[in-house]
Amino acid sequence: MAFKHWPLVRDVRFAQKCNRFLRGARKRRPELNWEEFHRIARHFKTDDMGSFPERGYLFQLASDQPADAQVVEVGSWMGASTCFIAGALRGAGAKIFAVDNFQGLSTCGEDSAWYNRHFQKLGAKSTLEIFQKNFADLGFTLRAEPFVSDSLAAAQTLAAKRGTIDFIFIDGDHSYEACKADIVAWAPFVKCGGVIAFHDFGSRADGVTRAIFEETKAGRFAEIIGVAGTIIAFRM
Repeated sequence: MAFKHWPLVRDVRFAQKCNRFLRGARKRRPELNWEEFHRIARHFKTDDMGSFPERGYLFQLASDQPADAQVVEVGSWMGASTCFIAGALRGAGAKIFAVDNFQGLSTCGEDSAWYNRHFQKLGAKSTLEIFQKNFADLGFTLRAEPFVSDSLAAAQTLAAKRGTIDFIFIDGDHSYEACKADIVAWAPFVKCGGVIAFHDFGSRADGVTRAIFEETKAGRFAEIIGVAGTIIAFRM
């Protein structure tokens, strides 16, 4: 095991990075519940798939939604980003619909190889049980409804919710064609003034960046409201 993965070293590194982020976050947005963010971050301290600025921005975007907000996440994996969003939602009626095949299926070659390596380590064929356990451990079970489905099929199943969703976070298949299709399928779900955000903009996933640029130039989004790491968010 590499030195940086030793439990004590890992915990010290986590504390340093998290506290550094929280010092700045509390100055920028002192009214948000950063203690809850810290609680969720501790639960996922061994998960290195998201940075503190990115997860903090998701937490902020979700915090800014109205009480009882309705949220869709396309691409949930083991539920880390889903939990950061869920933890910031307010109201007994708040709900996040987590859309994922929970099998890492992707048409993007680099993604497929990455997921295959992780599934070999897990020794499982699905991450759904891990997702559900993470939500249960954090007390968020009632806020999430997982949809074990292809993204476009889920959009058809949830068609009645078009125009009613407050916030959508798209982090699904990273191929150009799939990201483009996700934007076309899910953007109509966001209510006027709502938010749509994407992960891996400007990253090695050039298909994601290209699809978002094209839709921005075509006037799909009203305005850019923020960028944090590889997350970009738009007002609809």
